[in-house]
Amino acid sequence: AAELSTEGNRLSNVVFMGMGEPMANYKNVAEAVRRITSDLGIGAGRITVSTVGVVPSIRKLTTDENFPKVRLAVSLHCATDAERTKLLPANGRYGGLDELMSSLSDYIDTTGRRITLEWALIEGQNDDATSAQQLGELLTQRFQIRRDMLHINVIPLNPTGGFGGSPSGRNSVKK
Repeated sequence: AAELSTEGNRLSNVVFMGMGEPMANYKNVAEAVRRITSDLGIGAGRITVSTVGVVPSIRKLTTDENFPKVRLAVSLHCATDAERTKLLPANGRYGGLDELMSSLSDYIDTTGRRITLEWALIEGQNDDATSAQQLGELLTQRFQIRRDMLHINVIPLNPTGGFGGSPSGRNSVKK
C-alpha cells in the first residue's frame, strides 16, 4: 500500500482466497482484516473472504462483532450434494449443501449483506442447462434466498495439476 501511494495509486480491494482455506484460519484472517481496515484504511466492504464452505466459521462470522463486516464469497460449483462432494470433499465434512445454504441464509438475514457464489465452469460437469436449473432451484425454491442478496460469479476453470476436469468450451458457456 505504501509503495502504491508513492506512485500516486492506492490499494482499494483485498481478497482472501487461494492461500489455503481462509475460514479454517479464522483467528488470523480476522486479525489481518482488522489490521487492513485500521492500518491501511481500507473499508471492510472492500475486503472479500472466500471459502469452500466451512460452515462453523461462516456461522461465527455471521455474529462476530469483532470481525469487520467483509464481503463473503463461497466456492459453490455444484448444486447437488453428490456432485459437490465429489468435486469438493469438504462439502461432506461440513454437513453438505443443506448446512452450507442454511448458514448462508442466516448470514444474509443477520448481516443484510449480499453474498457471492463462485461457479467455475467445468466441461461436461456443471456447464449445462440442467446444472443452471438445479442451482436456481437450490437458491430460490429450497432456501428462498432473494435474488438481490446473491451474486453468482461464473468463471472459467483454471486447470490445475491433479484435477482431470477441463474448462468449458465457448459453446457451453454461451448456453
